[in-house]
Amino acid sequence: MKKKLICFGDSITAGWDGSRERPALTRRLEKGLKWLIRNAGVPGETTEQALTRIDKDVLSRNYNRVTILFGANDSSLHKGISLEKFMDNMTIMAKSCGSGRTILITPSPVIEERQKGKRTNGRISIYAEAVRRVAAETGSALVDLQRRMLEKADYRPMLQADGLHFSSAGYDFLSGLIIHEIEKGGND
Repeated sequence: MKKKLICFGDSITAGWDGSRERPALTRRLEKGLKWLIRNAGVPGETTEQALTRIDKDVLSRNYNRVTILFGANDSSLHKGISLEKFMDNMTIMAKSCGSGRTILITPSPVIEERQKGKRTNGRISIYAEAVRRVAAETGSALVDLQRRMLEKADYRPMLQADGLHFSSAGYDFLSGLIIHEIEKGGND
C-alpha cells in the first residue's frame, strides 16, 4: 500500500497560477516520492480559516505525513493575523497532526516591489521565525523554505510576475526540499 502525504496550506500549496489552481506541487511530489498526495491547499487562506477545516481535510483522513505551509496571508498587511495568534494556530495544527508526522514549512520571501501595500519581507521573516520556533517546540520537522530561498543569489525566478506565487522553478525547489525532508526521515 502506498504511503500518503497531505499538503495543507494556502495558495502556494494549492498551486495558484494567478487565475486557477493547478497540481504543480502535487505532481512533483507524486513523481519524486511515489506516494499518494492529497493537496489540501486553499488560496487566500490564513491559519484562522485553516483551523476551521483541519478536521475535515486532514485529521479525518489516513496519512503518513502532512506538510503545513501558511504565513504569506497571515503576515500580510491586508489580512494580517497577529504573530501571537499565528504561532498559537500553527502550534495547534502541528500538535493535532502529530509532531512525528508533521513537516512545518516557513513562508517564502516575496518580490517586494510587486507586493507593495500587501507584504514585506521583513514581516514575512518574523512569521518564518515563528514557524521555526513552533517546529522546535513541538518536535515537528522543518523545511526552512524562506531561509533556503534567501540563500540563492536570486530567488526571483522562483516566483511569478505577482512576486508571491510560485513559478515552475519555485515548485521544483519546494518539492525537492519536501522530498529531501521525507527521505531524510526514512520515508516513515
